Amino acid sequence: MNFLQFRLYHKGSLKLAFVSLSCLLFFSPLAKTQAEIKKESTLVSNLNHSLIQLTQKQVCPSAQLLPKRIFETDKYYVYICRGDEKSSLGYYVQIYKNSGSKIIIPISNKVGEAYFAKDTGVIYTVTPYELVVTKFSKRNSLVLREKVNNAIAADGQSLTKGCPEGNTSFVEAATKNYIVYICGREMPDTYIALTKNGTSIITLPLLSNYNSSTKAEDSEYIAIKGKTRYLLNRKMLRVSRDGRNLVKEKVLYWH
Repeated sequence: MNFLQFRLYHKGSLKLAFVSLSCLLFFSPLAKTQAEIKKESTLVSNLNHSLIQLTQKQVCPSAQLLPKRIFETDKYYVYICRGDEKSSLGYYVQIYKNSGSKIIIPISNKVGEAYFAKDTGVIYTVTPYELVVTKFSKRNSLVLREKVNNAIAADGQSLTKGCPEGNTSFVEAATKNYIVYICGREMPDTYIALTKNGTSIITLPLLSNYNSSTKAEDSEYIAIKGKTRYLLNRKMLRVSRDGRNLVKEKVLYWH
C-alpha cells in the first residue's frame, strides 16, 4: 500500500480533502470566525489521519490490486480496487468505521464515476456524491443511503464537482439522479446541475428575479436555456419545456 500512501502524502491530498470538505459543508456567505476555521482544520486533519491509517493495511483482495478510488461517508469507507482476470472492472470494498468489518465484491458495472456491485440480492452503488445499498427483489427496497463527504482518486485528485473556486455554495440539493448547486460570490447567481455518475453537467445563470428569501430553504431558483426552464426549490427539481415536464424529482436532501 506504499503507492497510495505516497500519493496521499505527496499529491496534495490534504489540500484537496480540505477543498472537498469546504464545498460539501456549504459554508454560509458570512466570513468564518477563527474558531470555525480551527474546527474545520481539525476535521480535515482527523479525516486524513483515518485515511492514512487505513492505507497502511491491505484493503484490496491482494497487495497487487491497489485502490484507485476512495469514498468516505459518516459511517463507511468504500475503496474501488483495480481489477484482475477474475474481475476486470475491479473490486468494491466497504469498511464499517466502528467495527472495521469489511465486505469485498466484484464490480458488476461502471458508468462514469458510478460503481455498482451485486451480492446475494443486494446492490451496492457508490458515486462521488452518495452511497446507496438496495435489496433487489420484485419491489426494490432501500437499505442504506449516505452522503459521500469525500471522494478521492489514487493521484489525490478530488472527484467531486461543485461551485467554482472563489464562489460560495448557497445550496446543494440532491434528487434521485441529480446534484444541483446554487453558487455565487456575494449573492446566488449561478445554477449548476450534474448527474450523480458525473457524465453530464450544465451551468446556467440564475434569473435575477428568482424568488429569494433570507432563508435558502424558502427560496426558489430558476434558470432558463432556450425553451427549457430549470426550477429548484426545497421540495423538488423540475426541468420543463413548453409546459411539459422533462424531469420532476423530489429533493432528497438540501444543504
